[in-house]
Amino acid sequence: MFIIVLAGMPAAGKSTAAKALRSAFHLPVLEKDALKEAIFDTMGFSCYAEKRKIDHAANAALLRCAQALLENGQSMILDNNFDAASAQMLNELIHKYDCRCVTVFFGGDPDVFFRRYVDRDRRKERHLGHVLQEHYPPWPGDALEHDMTREEFREKFESRGMMQFRVDGQRIDLDATEPGRIDMNALMEQIRSLIFQAKEEE
Repeated sequence: MFIIVLAGMPAAGKSTAAKALRSAFHLPVLEKDALKEAIFDTMGFSCYAEKRKIDHAANAALLRCAQALLENGQSMILDNNFDAASAQMLNELIHKYDCRCVTVFFGGDPDVFFRRYVDRDRRKERHLGHVLQEHYPPWPGDALEHDMTREEFREKFESRGMMQFRVDGQRIDLDATEPGRIDMNALMEQIRSLIFQAKEEE
């Protein structure tokens, strides 16, 4: 069994890569954002503190789903802006089920990620639960946008250690400052090579 972990800052291109890797490796993709959206639509939130609890709950659910797949011998792709606190929990799964792990880390310039993040929200490309900060669903007459400041972005993401995330296993570091420059075919071959290499070393 193996796990391909896609980690790094928001708006770094992880979800786009996940779709390509899903097709190439024929693996299920577990995305924390998809779990959060289901909770947004089921429960909503009435303040930012509740929204943060949803984030923690979705992260726990993601790892629980990963565990269920591992218990049944299923490899997978995990797509999440994992923070430093997630590393220990994910490492525990990796060692408990003795599975190979390849992390693809989407690094780069946080200022560029911030601008892409804000631009993506302005284009309304994401579920409103991600965009709105004070409550969801929106109330009648609410503005349906929130221009996150650079300081908010730093506090919500950078301060949580997303740029420092690391787990055991093989690792590929990408510069995702310009995602169009990432050679997806080369990335897929590199992942295959590392998975095969790890298998030979067992």
